[in-house]
Amino acid sequence: MAGVSVAEYLGQRTDIDHIKIEPAGERELCPFMDGRYCHKKVPICSIRNKGKLWIVCENRLCSSKKTLPDPINPRRKIKLPLSGYQKEVLLNIAKVSFSDELTFSDVAVKREVPLKANDQSDYSADFVMTVHEGRNLLPGPDRVVLEMQGGGETSNTGEITRHIAGWRENPERTNELLRKEIPKVGTIETNAWRRQQEQFIVKGNVALMTWKGYGIIFCVGELLYDYIWRKIENKAILPSLKEHNWTLAFLEISEDQEQPILPGPLPLRVGRKLFTNYHTFVHALINQGEPSPDTFAGEFDRLDGSTVNIPKYGI
Repeated sequence: MAGVSVAEYLGQRTDIDHIKIEPAGERELCPFMDGRYCHKKVPICSIRNKGKLWIVCENRLCSSKKTLPDPINPRRKIKLPLSGYQKEVLLNIAKVSFSDELTFSDVAVKREVPLKANDQSDYSADFVMTVHEGRNLLPGPDRVVLEMQGGGETSNTGEITRHIAGWRENPERTNELLRKEIPKVGTIETNAWRRQQEQFIVKGNVALMTWKGYGIIFCVGELLYDYIWRKIENKAILPSLKEHNWTLAFLEISEDQEQPILPGPLPLRVGRKLFTNYHTFVHALINQGEPSPDTFAGEFDRLDGSTVNIPKYGI
């Protein structure tokens, strides 16, 4: 395990040196949400693993939170407006998915929308997105569930915490020290996908059952896109339906390395993308494995303490 490096600290990219990043205080505003304090004890937004971005804060990509406790009356909720950053992210996703000609007034969203499920589990869509009538210039869906999963947890998180503590306490701290590789830490794509998989399958199915003109957009970070793509690339032929009636958009959110390197957060963009049929995609996901006759043959332990050799086929 080679290690990772801190890519963003409280909304500031670390790969610059001409503006020195200072340690965060106890109550710092989140750079990606208006009026909300950063909830993280160690305010790392994203890290890099083998040069690819892995988001470690739930609010970094595009938070779906829509309310905050009223500071005067905590039992009361006040609506949290979308920040300018969130609006830009949502508009860019809409442009890629529906039409490059869309403006802010053409796109509308609902946040944290409850979904019905047969097992009575609590499901909610991160967003439900639609575009102004007549502005969807392609024959895809006009309303979609929009799910965001930029990254997830890391292994050996304590090593990252110790690294940040050492940087804070160093009187000669620099951005170079902050972004120094942290060994024995990795990204856990498996856990991120396990948590998301059931949600993705249920939410997409709800969208398609509700009306024939609905679908799902699934936005993931670079490493998670790689992980999921490895599972499906050789399992099925996924039709490319961008110019046709797609029901699933699978979008990669990656670092935009073509933008100039300026202080502030790393610029993001929609990278790789697949517009296809939702059911074909799900079938490719669940159609895993291959016949394994040795697993079901060989020496078995009988419950009476003896052993028996079971042949590969038949008994």
